[in-house]
Amino acid sequence: MARTKDDTKAIRPPADDADTYALTREEPNERRGGGWTVAIRRRGKKIVRLFKDSIYGSSDAAYSQARAYRDAIITALPPPTNLEQAVKIRKNNKSGISGVRRVETEEGDVWQATLMTSEGQKRESFSIGRLGEEAAKSMAIAQRMRWLKALPVKHLAFAHHAEEITRQNFDHQLDVVADVAPQVQISEEEVIARISEVNGRFDAYRPPRLKVRVKSYGPSRLAVAVSDGGFPAKRKLVNLNTAKMTHGGALAAAGRVREIVEEIYNADVARWFAEEHGNALLEPESFDPAIGFNVTVWVPVELIR
Repeated sequence: MARTKDDTKAIRPPADDADTYALTREEPNERRGGGWTVAIRRRGKKIVRLFKDSIYGSSDAAYSQARAYRDAIITALPPPTNLEQAVKIRKNNKSGISGVRRVETEEGDVWQATLMTSEGQKRESFSIGRLGEEAAKSMAIAQRMRWLKALPVKHLAFAHHAEEITRQNFDHQLDVVADVAPQVQISEEEVIARISEVNGRFDAYRPPRLKVRVKSYGPSRLAVAVSDGGFPAKRKLVNLNTAKMTHGGALAAAGRVREIVEEIYNADVARWFAEEHGNALLEPESFDPAIGFNVTVWVPVELIR
C-alpha cells in the first residue's frame, strides 16, 4: 500500500512477499467456510475479494485464484508516484498549489515553498514586505518547481512484489515534472473501469453454481426446482404427481432432476451431478419427500467449457 508522504524511505519487506502480499487466510469455523481474501488499496479505492475453498475445490486452488487476482489488480493499476503525491492538493491548502503557502512569521509575512524528500523537508521563504505579495508568491512557486524538476520520480510501492510488477509494467510512465499543478496519471473513471474489467475476468473463472431443491408440499405432490444461481438465474420448477410412484416419487424426481440440469447446463453436468450428488440424495431407501433436500454445488468449470 502506498504511503501518503511525498518521498519517504520505505522499510523494505522480505523479497519473498509475493506469496503473502495483500493475501489473508480465512480459516473455516462453525459459521463459514475457509478461503483466501485479497485486500489492497489502489488509487483511492479499497479492493477486497474473497476466494472460498468450497467454490474452487480446495484451499490451494482458492489461493491460486486469489494470488492471480491480486497480481491482475496491481498490473492494471500502478501505485501513485512521489511526484503525484507531491503536487496533490490537500484539503487545508489555500494557495491552490501544493507545497506553497502564505505564513505569518516573527520577521513578517512570507510565501513559503516546502517539499518532503527522502533526505528530509526542504523549506524556503520569500518576504512579502521586501518583495511584494505577487513577487514573493511567484518566487515560492518557482522554487518548488525547481525542487520538483530535480526530484527522482518513482512509484510509491512499498512491497517488494508490488515494486517488481510496477517496475515491469509502468516504469515508462516516470516522466519529468512539467508543472506544479496536480497531475493524475489515471482518472477515477479509468480506475473504476480497470477494476471492473479485472473483476469481470475473474467472475468468468468462478465455477458456476447449481442449486437443486426437491421437496413434497402436499399429498402426492413433489416439487423439483433447479437453478444455475446466476444473475439473472436460469431456473425451472416442475411439480410431479407421485400418487402412483414408489418411495414417494424418488425415482421420478431423480429422472426429472437430471433432465432439468441437462436442459440448463448440458449432459456432462447432468451426469456429474447424478454421480456425485443426485443418486445418493435420491436413494429410494433413504429419501424422505416430506423433508426433501436443498443443495448448492459448484460445477467443475471444465464441464461447462
